Amino acid sequence: MGLDTVIVAFFVVGTILVVASTLTMGANNLIKSSYEGYSATTQTTMDRLHTNIEIHNVWFDGTNFHLTVNNTGETKLSNFDLWDIIVVNVENGHASHLSTDQYIITPIEDFVNPRILDPHESIDIELVPEPEFNSDDNLLIKIITENGLSSSVHYSLGG
Repeated sequence: MGLDTVIVAFFVVGTILVVASTLTMGANNLIKSSYEGYSATTQTTMDRLHTNIEIHNVWFDGTNFHLTVNNTGETKLSNFDLWDIIVVNVENGHASHLSTDQYIITPIEDFVNPRILDPHESIDIELVPEPEFNSDDNLLIKIITENGLSSSVHYSLGG
């Protein structure tokens, strides 16, 4: 047992240290990413709990629908491009998912934060749906916010 045994012992100890540090870094990254995922899930859940919208004042002017959306929750809503607006004709089951160029959002008296729907503020939405509707159609208009909360309203064109 000479110099070669000492050199091999150094290599073995070095290899053990490298493997141990690799496992430690991997475990650290796993714990960190798990915590970040848990935090994001908790934040999304809390946002959903504190978000609420209500649809009011739906009317049809002959070509377009107009409706008022009130933020009755505690969360500020701002990313309107991620909202989904779906119009379903209950009579024939035809559903239209409106793209962002098929609706116009206008804030009502937005003094505090422009282009952000703060709690207790309202916006007007004008829907420009593609399909033509008959005068006796029964519609379901559903709005889904960026964090997944939805509100819907039934509207009969015939009154």
